[in-house]
Amino acid sequence: MTAEDERPHLEAGEAGRPWGPTEMSAGHLRMLTLNVGGPSQQRAERIRSFLSEIDADLMVLTETRGTPGTQFLLSSYLEAGYSVAASSELPSRERGVAVIHRLAGQPRPVERVKLAHRVVVSELLLPEPVVLIGAYVPSRDASPERISRKRRFLMEMTRLLKRLARSELVILMGDLNIVSTSHEPRYRFFKSWEYETFEAITRFGLIDAFSELYPGQQAYTWIGRTGDGYRYDYGFLSEALRPRLIDCEYINEPRDLRISDHAGMLLTLRASDHSSRSGEAGKPFAVTGS
Repeated sequence: MTAEDERPHLEAGEAGRPWGPTEMSAGHLRMLTLNVGGPSQQRAERIRSFLSEIDADLMVLTETRGTPGTQFLLSSYLEAGYSVAASSELPSRERGVAVIHRLAGQPRPVERVKLAHRVVVSELLLPEPVVLIGAYVPSRDASPERISRKRRFLMEMTRLLKRLARSELVILMGDLNIVSTSHEPRYRFFKSWEYETFEAITRFGLIDAFSELYPGQQAYTWIGRTGDGYRYDYGFLSEALRPRLIDCEYINEPRDLRISDHAGMLLTLRASDHSSRSGEAGKPFAVTGS
């Protein structure tokens, strides 16, 4: 098995069997993304408490690490009957992404992405198939190595997105570490290829949910040491899903509580009457890749 062709495998459940349908409360689907910053055990417990209060149907947790804190978060949801998708082992000092949900669906392999532990792809049944991509894009500094690393990942991610968006409904969520050309303020250190990635996502037929609902408003999800703000955390969805878009809000409570240095992003969609919310006979599955 190679990182470029990472094949998830299933644990604690029937292989490839989607969860059975039940009605979703209030007819809404709530999807949260939050950078958890490779938490310690103590901070992970506080994050878990916060997430329980939000009670989202799906969560994309970015900057996971191979630490007891991350393991606590993922294990607690798996034991509670959720589907948990994440790389089984993160390389030393690496960061990853996890997708946690209580919806009908099943995992897909991540192919032709070198840092595959930073991408999770799941097919959800809402009730029509929708491909959910959870991503954590590498950050960078001015060093050639880290610039090359981020640029390659963005190229591979956009190729994956282009391939999927060509024929399927797609939702992309996570910490993308990029901004648009309309971001205020405009930062000179972003490269043209970083701006082009944002533009490519929209060319593939995906809309930026927050900008769609609140045009012209500037939000910040991460504040740097100099006090400068950046909107790094996003929810994009296929144009065909626009009629189901209810809200997209940024939640500053994680920063206020000091459980994360990012704001959370909560995306709310109108759910079909036939969408699902819980697992079949209490049998969750976990998706991991090595």
